[in-house]
Amino acid sequence: MNQPPGTPDVAIAAARIHTLGPRGLVEDHAVLVAGGTVLDVVPRSAVPDAVPVLDQGDVDVAPGFVDVQVNGGGGVLFNDTPDVDTLRTIAAAHRRFGTTSLLPTFITDSREKMVAARGAVEQAREEGVPGILGVHFEGPFLDPRKTGAHDRGFVRGPEEGDLEAILGGAPGVVLVTAAVCALGEGTLPRLLEGGARVALGHCASTYGEARAAFEGGVTGVTHLFNAMSPMESRAPGLVGAALATPGVTSGVIADGVHVDFGALRAAWRAAGPSGLMLVTDAVQPVGVDLEEFELGGQRVRLDGLRCVNEEGNLAGSALDMATAVRNCVRGAQIPLEDALHMASSTPARFLGLEDEVGALCPGMRADLVALDDELRAAAVFTGGVPLTGSWPGA
Repeated sequence: MNQPPGTPDVAIAAARIHTLGPRGLVEDHAVLVAGGTVLDVVPRSAVPDAVPVLDQGDVDVAPGFVDVQVNGGGGVLFNDTPDVDTLRTIAAAHRRFGTTSLLPTFITDSREKMVAARGAVEQAREEGVPGILGVHFEGPFLDPRKTGAHDRGFVRGPEEGDLEAILGGAPGVVLVTAAVCALGEGTLPRLLEGGARVALGHCASTYGEARAAFEGGVTGVTHLFNAMSPMESRAPGLVGAALATPGVTSGVIADGVHVDFGALRAAWRAAGPSGLMLVTDAVQPVGVDLEEFELGGQRVRLDGLRCVNEEGNLAGSALDMATAVRNCVRGAQIPLEDALHMASSTPARFLGLEDEVGALCPGMRADLVALDDELRAAAVFTGGVPLTGSWPGA
């Protein structure tokens, strides 16, 4: 039965709740949920008697994680089969690890498959597939010197048909990763005017070229340190430009493989939790047991969190967001509160969704993750509903 507006359906209580909003961290509180959104966060003693309480115990509760770079999971890859069933599988696999919102990421491929990927995201959002925020096109407008594991045969400069494939329709948030060298001749203004967000990645630009792109409206950097010009004393490159430019948000793969924990800590010290966001760059193995798989027509071998293709290049990751948070805290000695901002509120703000997800404030979506003392996802809620079921009468 529907509850009257303002009447809680359920309360989710915990020893520590990181609201990532104005109230910060509160102890022995509960999140009141009404109609799938946060009604309030109150002391546990203030929960109305008639409201069922889902007590999570001695855990840290935080907003559900927001991942802007997810290629696959649950044994499937978005590029292989760009359809709604694939998106359901990917979202479900990552939800187990606390990611309640994500951008399915489609890497460099044919124009026809780009159109199919966009259509799949549009359909998924129409059907209400949980957590699908939009689409991330990582490529095909990359620097040929920094292609990484992308299929070089599909790397190309912007063409009208590709821009139409990216900007046509209404699939929610659209993020495009491109190299500076591919954003000339009016391409960057065209993408921005079409409503896309643009991040620099797979890019060998100079510091000055990157700074000019940021001044032109680019707001993000894709997998900082990887597949880009490094920071050197007399050539700061894209890494230096990203860390030196206010308002730029850089994604980072905190697996200890793509980025050493020392470099991760240095980036956090330079950019702070508001300038750095955690991403997984995940491919098929997340949530399933896979030792080998195919990516872009190449065999990829999994060794721990390291995914390596036949050329010896890193090819995505097997990282999940709960592990990324844990690596920040345990590996890079980043405070938990900052790591949670990097996993939730910072990517939400980067996508322009800070009023919807990424914090536990009144009116925002009641997506939560409970982390145990090992910083593993002990429970996940979407719209206040537990991943494994629902409370009585819901």
